Amino acid sequence: MKHIVIISSSVRTGRLSHRVALYLHRYLTEHQLADAEILDLKSYRFPLFEERFSLQENLPDKLVDFTERLVASDGTILVSPVYNASFPASLKNVIDLYLNEWYHQPVAVVSVSSGKVPGIATVQALQALMLKLGALVVPRLSTVIAVDQVLNEEGEPQNPVAFEELMRPMLDELLWLIQQTNE
Repeated sequence: MKHIVIISSSVRTGRLSHRVALYLHRYLTEHQLADAEILDLKSYRFPLFEERFSLQENLPDKLVDFTERLVASDGTILVSPVYNASFPASLKNVIDLYLNEWYHQPVAVVSVSSGKVPGIATVQALQALMLKLGALVVPRLSTVIAVDQVLNEEGEPQNPVAFEELMRPMLDELLWLIQQTNE
């Protein structure tokens, strides 16, 4: 079975986007679409990195752990809150650690907003960045709005059918990309 890492990128107190990461993790495993794990940037508590991973000396254990998990995966889902029509510095900090590690890595992006405006600019900015790094990016614009109204704190949807309809096309495209890269 394929292995997908879900990067939950918000490190703020009271974050809401982590609910989507929890949902995706549960959905992938319960439907036996892939083995999945969440790489939660809040729990890693990374400092601001001054250099790429391959050029760093005296690597902290938590950075080695994160990198090993990322590299061992068959695909990645970036779950990002919408911060001023962009994405959080915590995510940019981690993305910029790597270059070769992203090359030909299947990647999907989901933006998450507490408001009623979809984070299309956030998805597009992350897609453009990942394409520049050589990742194979799912083109679908996946956005979740009013997240606190559609998912509870454990990532369980108020309307499971509607939320599956929102997420499943992105997941299907990611799984297809993963299959193409493993043939």
